Amino acid sequence: MTGLDKQKDRGHVLHELNVETINGLFFCNGCKELGFGNCYKCSWVRFCNYVLHVTCLNEDGTPLSNPLFKNCNFQFYQENPLSPVVPTCRICALHIRGRMYHCPKRKYSLHPYCATLQTTFSLPDSDMTIKLRRETKLNFFKSKCLKCDRKNRSPNDVQCLSYVSSRGNLCYHVACMKEACRDNWNKGYFRPGSETNERSKFLALKNLAPKLELSSVGQTSEVLPITFLKLVVCAILGEPFDLIAPLFQPSRN
Repeated sequence: MTGLDKQKDRGHVLHELNVETINGLFFCNGCKELGFGNCYKCSWVRFCNYVLHVTCLNEDGTPLSNPLFKNCNFQFYQENPLSPVVPTCRICALHIRGRMYHCPKRKYSLHPYCATLQTTFSLPDSDMTIKLRRETKLNFFKSKCLKCDRKNRSPNDVQCLSYVSSRGNLCYHVACMKEACRDNWNKGYFRPGSETNERSKFLALKNLAPKLELSSVGQTSEVLPITFLKLVVCAILGEPFDLIAPLFQPSRN
């Protein structure tokens, strides 16, 4: 992050912001969403809890394009330009309550963090690839979300996008993964230094994928679903992945 180690933000003009890596969950003062890992944090750490996703600091207002939304030119907004209407993110289908990207032409809105999610993701130790996709009549999913057991979880006209495996037989909604990661953090499974015993591993994995058949020690005979979960968690959380890596390590008998 050369050149980005210190920044100013118009929403926090008194102090400079430093690039930091938080080994845990934080609440972004910009988009009002939860985040992990890299962020901008107030240099007056002892007196101020102001923190931003890296993607929520866009002082020069640089427009953004996204390969999932062709012919869209997303403008960055510090405040909701559609107020009093509360827009819905076209990726996670959740309400946007803070900073956002919006395309005036197509009327599409995105959370800053969702807007920069990788559309294709793989890990060095896996031959599986996952892609961020929306379901259409010509591009339908073979399976339901491993979390909510539905193909479409959106109660409104905006459909939640999903990460889908290479073969199309494994699916996970972006919103469901965001919620599952938050729940696991609240229960202590993603906290630095927390004990990752077999019972907590089992409960954390069951929270991520309730329909997945697991043994009492959190293992499954199906290797592919676990690899898929590992990829989706990494795609959503980004770094530092080592916080939740123990969940996917084989048990030692």
